Amino acid sequence: MILVLKNGTKDEEILRIREMLSKYDVQVNPIVGTGTTILGLVGDTSVLDINSIYMVKSVEKIIKIQEPYKKSNRKLHPENTVVKVGDVEIGGPEIVIMAGPCSVESEEQITDIARNVKAEGAKILRGGAWKPRTSPYAF
Repeated sequence: MILVLKNGTKDEEILRIREMLSKYDVQVNPIVGTGTTILGLVGDTSVLDINSIYMVKSVEKIIKIQEPYKKSNRKLHPENTVVKVGDVEIGGPEIVIMAGPCSVESEEQITDIARNVKAEGAKILRGGAWKPRTSPYAF
């Protein structure tokens, strides 16, 4: 669930709302934007009294989220997440290709694959080192 707070909501009021929600078994994740603050609630929000939350003057809107991936959902985190790996930015404006073998068998194999994926435009080399679902006796 997302609580969208009105523009200009003071830190003291946000703290008061968080304290009000702390009696429920939900995790409150504040996200402060340039004009709006939202509170992302993770957990069983069915126990919350929605009407009492709407009575809080600084709550502008309540959005229910049904997706199971609340912490990485665009509704909760509308901004892009950019991760730097060396000089490559993942999540920025360019599409980043990561390629490599399912499992690395030898130095020669991974070096050869590295040359090939680089020639094809991949920016990141990946390779599996161990697959727990595979039995060592399956080879």
